[in-house]
Amino acid sequence: MAQRRSILAGISAWLATVFAGAPGSVSAADGPTAGRAGIHPWINAGDKVVADVIVDGKLVAQLDHQATQPGLKKPPALVFGLPVGLKRMRLKGQVTQGAKTSSFDKTWTVRDMAPFSAPLYEQGKPWIERVRGLAKKLEDTISIEPGDGGAKKKPAKAAFADLEKSLGVALPPLVKVLGDWRIEIGDSYFLSAADMGKVTDLLLREGGYQRTGANGLDRILSPAVRARYDRSLAVFIEVGDGLGVMAWDPVGATPGEPPNTWGDKGNPGARPGTPNEGLWYWLHQDHIATPELLLDDDYRPKTTEAALTHVFQRFALSDVDSPETDDELVVDSANPRANLLQLHFDGPRKPRLWLRSYDYHYSLY
Repeated sequence: MAQRRSILAGISAWLATVFAGAPGSVSAADGPTAGRAGIHPWINAGDKVVADVIVDGKLVAQLDHQATQPGLKKPPALVFGLPVGLKRMRLKGQVTQGAKTSSFDKTWTVRDMAPFSAPLYEQGKPWIERVRGLAKKLEDTISIEPGDGGAKKKPAKAAFADLEKSLGVALPPLVKVLGDWRIEIGDSYFLSAADMGKVTDLLLREGGYQRTGANGLDRILSPAVRARYDRSLAVFIEVGDGLGVMAWDPVGATPGEPPNTWGDKGNPGARPGTPNEGLWYWLHQDHIATPELLLDDDYRPKTTEAALTHVFQRFALSDVDSPETDDELVVDSANPRANLLQLHFDGPRKPRLWLRSYDYHYSLY
């Protein structure tokens, strides 16, 4: 047990230094910065990439990374500041793939999506006001209107009281804020207070599942996942190719539990979160037996505010983060977290750098 605590402490210290930007990171060149970026190489285990990071003609950081696991990793290999008003980013260096080393030199024109995203990150405002500000910027994507959580069925206050009685725990305060609003993002939406309920009940009612039998949840799910769905609250519905749900488990994560996220092989697994805060996660019919945990940079459960904000990042900001050409790099200087910039190679001399902070892969970021 003492050895396990020592290992976990070492992992925690390592993660803290990585996400703080040192060691292995270089600060931006002298001058004001707006946000940060992290480079996450996607190369095979054993391959290596070394490069200068040059922004608007100035060297701001140096990347030196050798992969120990294949694919995209959640921790960045390098974090650096984004200078205010940046226009171009250049990577110049070498990549070793297998036994072959090749040089590369690539420049991207930078487009900052902060004019759209900034309202979501105005920390001085209540969360719902930040969402309303984002909706004004993305009115074709987000609809938010006052409402009483489905009052025709049951007033929000009464509905939340019944939910707390059913779950046996107090709901996160921010969940109750949702009861005052009707929020839709494209075809997907937050459930009204009157429509919120346990995940299992939703799957039986909307997903076409049975408790037992050939398509029974008792056969499809492990006992641990079935127990999680039995006690979890469904809050957001993804409408698309199959049923998707974001839900809250009041019990939280099991230490070392696999996040089930796309990519990030070799991760340390979930770590204990704040007591009584629970765990947010995504589930989808395509992989119903493996819910994907929403974990922070330290692999602890995300806060409720971070989880609910993640919905807008994934479903709304993803509409404006795509580059218009292969030579354009989109960044978001308003995001308080370091932008997740994936670096991979379409060929030995063809690096590709692109923003992954807001894409569909549920909880890598």
